[in-house]
Amino acid sequence: MAYKAPEHYHVKVRVYNNEIAFGKGVAELLRRIAATGSLSAAYKSMGMSSSKAWKILRHAEADLGFALVHGSTGGVSGGGTVLTDEGRQLLERYTAFDMAVQQAAERAFAKYFK
Repeated sequence: MAYKAPEHYHVKVRVYNNEIAFGKGVAELLRRIAATGSLSAAYKSMGMSSSKAWKILRHAEADLGFALVHGSTGGVSGGGTVLTDEGRQLLERYTAFDMAVQQAAERAFAKYFK
């Protein structure tokens, strides 16, 4: 059988201190929270359960050592969830880092397999 080069590749980008805690899923949840001002709207739009959303947020916060979101409950304005300054900064840096890694991976894949 003759060698046939792979046609596709996949690179996962995750950042953490001690345990794998922040990657594509948490980043997307934060993006949707920022866009909607609501954790509930964010996880529902992703087809995620409330318990899963809270679990991944708390796991990431525990590993990173800072809060990613801040929520307020009910009241006249109805409450909501916003990114903390640290959460927003992490999301921006993660997004830029992921983009750079994906671009580097595309160049390397083309070099070695195309």
